[in-house]
Amino acid sequence: MSTQGSIKRDEARGSWYFVIDTKAPSGRRSQMFRRGFPTKKAAQAALTEIQADLQRGTFVKPTRVTLGRYLEGWLAGLPSSGRRPSTVAGYRGLMECHVLPALGGIELQALNPLHLDGLYSDLLERKRMAMSSVRKVHVVLGKALSDAERKGFIVRNVARLATPPAAAASKPPEMKFWTPAQLSGFLTANAEHHHYPIIHLATMSGLRRGELAALRWSDVDLHGGTVAVRQATAVVKGKPITGDVKTKRSRRVVDVDPGTVAVLKAVAKKQKENRLLMGAGWTDTGLVFTMPSGEAWHPDTITQAFDRLVTPASKDRAFILLKQRPRIRFHDLRHTHASHLLAAGVNVKVVSDRLGHASVAFTLDTYAHVMPGQQADAALAVAALLERSVINP
Repeated sequence: MSTQGSIKRDEARGSWYFVIDTKAPSGRRSQMFRRGFPTKKAAQAALTEIQADLQRGTFVKPTRVTLGRYLEGWLAGLPSSGRRPSTVAGYRGLMECHVLPALGGIELQALNPLHLDGLYSDLLERKRMAMSSVRKVHVVLGKALSDAERKGFIVRNVARLATPPAAAASKPPEMKFWTPAQLSGFLTANAEHHHYPIIHLATMSGLRRGELAALRWSDVDLHGGTVAVRQATAVVKGKPITGDVKTKRSRRVVDVDPGTVAVLKAVAKKQKENRLLMGAGWTDTGLVFTMPSGEAWHPDTITQAFDRLVTPASKDRAFILLKQRPRIRFHDLRHTHASHLLAAGVNVKVVSDRLGHASVAFTLDTYAHVMPGQQADAALAVAALLERSVINP
């Protein structure tokens, strides 16, 4: 692209401006004006910079679009890009609650790293947000600005120059889990509860709450003793939405023990009885864990029921046992399962596959604290190997 520019003085305003004449390879001509420079030197510097950007193909056309307007359009376009409804809702919540009120009125092209640093500082100090939550705000905003840069709306993504909480400092607190004895005691005490089967499968398979809520009988092989994870239920603005699992690694087949198969068979038998009792009132969802009517349990209902079981009233006998085991969340049943597998010496690759983790490295990083003896075992194994080599050269 060829560019020619000239600098002129605006006598009426007492300032300087420049005009750029451009000619595209197609032969099309156009002009660009920039006004309001206090000196001829300032106008010349701006003209030179824009001419260089035009030649390099990095020029971004000026726009008065605000960050708020851009983010609204960006969020609206996420579903068509394949993002899950729960992911879109999470992104929207972070932007609407924390970014738009503070920075929404700033022009997108005027946004700078100091604006972002100020936002993060305010969220940490005034709103007392956790470092991990502030970092989530940074990551989502960074994704949005990266798209703006890629599409030519801005010259650079200023989120890369900002200073959010460090990833290491913003890690969530270490998860809690029960020992085998604590878990066994809990399961025994609640074997008659109507949510016992889903809790039992969670503890013996490591499936996530959403995966359990969306589990269908067509995904279960009672003869082979396997459970296939093919879909999950997420809660978006209080409403459960079932869809495909989030990642390719989440789609997996998990083997279960004979005791768990027996629990699932009992669930199937109970469902048949409920179907006969309900008659025309039965809703055939095809799901494994349902209400007596056949309808799906809301995932939050499962969590709330579990919370009540782990915090019994002081008059209950279970309250005495509670003092001997930590209070955990439903999701911590998954951590408990992983911890028991690793403590039993199961290969970490098998554990990672079973849990549907993104990588073995993630599994190691998450559960390194439950494998403290493995370093010592490794050292002893190497020493023994060398000792045998000396004896039998």
